[in-house]
Amino acid sequence: MESYAELLKRARSKLPEVQVSTDRFQVPEPDIMVDGRTTVIRNLQEISGVLRREPSHVIGHLARELGCPGVLDLPRGILKSKISKEAIAQRLREYTEKYVICSECKRPDTHLSKEGRVTMLICEACGAQRPVTERRVVASEKPKAVVEVGQIYRLTIEDVGRRGDGVAKKEGFVIFVTGASQRGTTINAKVTKVLGNVAYAIVQP
Repeated sequence: MESYAELLKRARSKLPEVQVSTDRFQVPEPDIMVDGRTTVIRNLQEISGVLRREPSHVIGHLARELGCPGVLDLPRGILKSKISKEAIAQRLREYTEKYVICSECKRPDTHLSKEGRVTMLICEACGAQRPVTERRVVASEKPKAVVEVGQIYRLTIEDVGRRGDGVAKKEGFVIFVTGASQRGTTINAKVTKVLGNVAYAIVQP
């Protein structure tokens, strides 16, 4: 009868050899060229290849995080704003941590898989899975008023309101003019108040 040590040795001999990669995972530094208010990442395709991610996904992340439009012109990626190399390198490190590195074994041997509305990061080395969420940035930009309080504008009265004020329009703005009650007349009006896309004014001589 075989001893425990012999049985263990025989069992181990039948196990597949564990492959341990000694290659150091290193993302290339972004090769940046700034042209006016445009920043070109000349080696975006190379970076995407090392990360094993689609260039469109990488440039989309950079554009979203840096708050500017981003387009592909392979092998380059273009950000339509003046961005420093350090800022781009930092966002690439964040991308790598979020979309590439396995949180369990810390290896980069992963891929993304869409499951319904959820994107999963799946590790090919240890089998771990985790969801990744993309932050949606909605730019809320306050529309610029086309009229200003205290300014005088030349307006045509298009209608008359229930209170007898004249109603004029300027580039989509509705302006109620006190003292103007005749349709079709053109008057000078001084704006006294602006609320959203509505303004109030009084007739000026």
